[in-house]
Amino acid sequence: MNTIKRETVVIKLLDETGAPTMTWTLTNAWPTKITGTDLKSEANEVAVETLELAHEGLTIANS
Repeated sequence: MNTIKRETVVIKLLDETGAPTMTWTLTNAWPTKITGTDLKSEANEVAVETLELAHEGLTIANS
């Protein structure tokens, strides 16, 4: 119960054409913090959510 499954996470930075230019691979990653913004119906703001991940290994590749 209440155990967090660790997964491999791949993050890709894409160029204008949708082709990956850089790739980050996180080994055995798990979420440590999730934050979001308060949504207000009268406000004209961009909603931003943040996800912090911890991991046991990082590989960076340039395409």
